[in-house]
Amino acid sequence: MVSRVSTPTGVVAVTPVTRLPPLSVGDVIAMRVARHMTDGVMRLVSGNLQLDVAGQQMFPVGARVALHVGRGPDGALSYQVSAAADDVPGQGAQMSAAAPRGDVAFQRLSTMAADLAARQDGLAPLFSGLSAATASPASAALPQPVLTAMAALFGLRLVADGKLDGARLKRAIAIAAGSPKGEGARGGLPAVLKDLGEALRASARGGEGIAREGTPPAPPSLSRHPQAHPPGRASADLVQALSRGDLTIAALLLLGKSDAALARVRLSGLTSLGVLGDGNGAGDGTTFDRTLDLPFASAAGTGVISLQIGRDDTPGHDGEGEHPAWRVRFGIDTGESGPVEAVVGLDGTRLFATLWAERGETASALSENLSDLREMLWASGLEVVELRVLPGLPGNPPAASGQYVDRVS
Repeated sequence: MVSRVSTPTGVVAVTPVTRLPPLSVGDVIAMRVARHMTDGVMRLVSGNLQLDVAGQQMFPVGARVALHVGRGPDGALSYQVSAAADDVPGQGAQMSAAAPRGDVAFQRLSTMAADLAARQDGLAPLFSGLSAATASPASAALPQPVLTAMAALFGLRLVADGKLDGARLKRAIAIAAGSPKGEGARGGLPAVLKDLGEALRASARGGEGIAREGTPPAPPSLSRHPQAHPPGRASADLVQALSRGDLTIAALLLLGKSDAALARVRLSGLTSLGVLGDGNGAGDGTTFDRTLDLPFASAAGTGVISLQIGRDDTPGHDGEGEHPAWRVRFGIDTGESGPVEAVVGLDGTRLFATLWAERGETASALSENLSDLREMLWASGLEVVELRVLPGLPGNPPAASGQYVDRVS
């Protein structure tokens, strides 16, 4: 068996036991057949985990299968692929009995995900609240740990200016995912949110955060279309607390936003593991390997780009080896632009891109600039195969029920 894990920066050879949850003898992992590599090799996927397996029964592309973990004669872990329990009538009880460890591990993650989904909220309300706090004269009396954490969080934003390039975007994605490199980037966005929450909780003398009133954004997804989060305004309660100098209430309001934002970031991580039952709701059948929220700073304030990244395993696709193919889909709303969605495919140096804009004037403006964008992409060494703008936004089908449940049991 050859095991490969896809990342936005390449394909890294690993053994399956290095992935979460840990594999143990007796585990059964729910996976999907992504494609047939050759006559005797098929690619299995589960979230951002990919396995190319040989010497097994060949299942059709799209079939749901179970990866059974055992121990071979040499003492090393061995793997067997079979049809998933729900694809074989009467086999559910046998699957459950054969995989107690796998069931427990996945059930714990599912329980955690359900809790996070109930508490999550977008990053935009937190940034708008922090901006109001920074602009208020009362902020001078905030404890230094709170001010330090606020400054660190503002420093993680992707700045939408003329200096944006691939290296800065790559680093911003790594920071949002919690895996940054270099000095001053310890733990990325999740760690800074955790530090901010601890500082605010101490400032409020251990009080519980006050949850924001309002409808939170849809939970992160690997399959459903990304939802843009435009810059917003601070809540009236927070503005009033700051204006009267009530830093305890202000800290509790910010703590509620910070905890909710951290819950969303953690939920994105669990969603990217592929254990939450997400992946069957896309209107076009497309699923991705990783989802994350990327805060960006513009003249209107701080918004959030909803980003999905994945390897392109479309049957018949030949982007392998030295030039792996990737798909990126994102939603962005600067406030002035309205919601915009884009999907970009990259096969080596060949680029395919489609943009949608909800507002007609935004779609027209994007269309008028297509020639300049095409020339810029060509100048950077990319072969622009397709580049187009469409009015309106692609829609989602109704959300499937039972998203936050164990995919195996």
